[in-house]
Amino acid sequence: MKKKGRFYMKYKFFYFLSLSIIIFSCSLYYKQYLPNYLNHSIVILLVIIFFYLFIFLNKHKRKLTKIISLVLSICLFFFSFAIFSHNDKLSTDGKYIGIDISKWNKEVNLQLASQEIDYVIIRCGYTSLSDGKKTKEDPYFKQNLKQCEELSIPYGIYYYSLARDENQAKKEANFVTKLLNNKIPPLGVFLDLEDEKFQGDLTNKELTTVATTFLENIPNQNKKGIYANHHWWSTKLTDPQLDKYIKWKARYNDKPTLEEEYAILQYSQTGSIKGIIGNVDLNIVVNKYW
Repeated sequence: MKKKGRFYMKYKFFYFLSLSIIIFSCSLYYKQYLPNYLNHSIVILLVIIFFYLFIFLNKHKRKLTKIISLVLSICLFFFSFAIFSHNDKLSTDGKYIGIDISKWNKEVNLQLASQEIDYVIIRCGYTSLSDGKKTKEDPYFKQNLKQCEELSIPYGIYYYSLARDENQAKKEANFVTKLLNNKIPPLGVFLDLEDEKFQGDLTNKELTTVATTFLENIPNQNKKGIYANHHWWSTKLTDPQLDKYIKWKARYNDKPTLEEEYAILQYSQTGSIKGIIGNVDLNIVVNKYW
């Protein structure tokens, strides 16, 4: 009976240990889809299991077993608490946190994401890299826009441009106007200028012409802006004509700081937000303008 009892106790121990590992692993994988109250419930459930294991193991009289069970329980508890109770949202410190999304993020759950962000900037379309001329709608634009409207999440839109001249810029602007269908994004409409292959050889004047032509051909919008990386803003997009537009800059830094002339800073490409699989771009706004 003693051997059978010991076998039963070991079997029971490994059963609960395996159960806790399965719950922990599955929950960790699906964490980004779960609201905070469910994540907190998982912590409580795991704590109960670990506490049971601790009590169960301490029925043994051997000192080593007690020490191992205590250390295991404490480690698993704090690890679970840290993982599931952690809020991925950056400490705002007066800043507004947002994301920009496109087809690369696939389907997103903005209801969950809205627990951690203040706004969304959605890619509405892009010019095809295959020929540099064909305008295309982002396949996730409509559903992302619908979620923002239904959830009352402030949003902006952007278009990935490959325009090299006024004619192409007008074509892209007309395409965006049709996609907007009289909607007015609270954060504004942005032109994404960053493609080195198609636009890298353009002069400052030519890029300024592309930007102003595109934005001035988007009607009925009182907020218009330009997205570019730090290098382009510093060396290519320096014309004072562009100062009237909202400036959105990409510069990746662990401690993001936003210069006065820029309204939005994209500071990370590797953000982790609930409701979004994989990495997502993170942005900050210091002075709310919508």
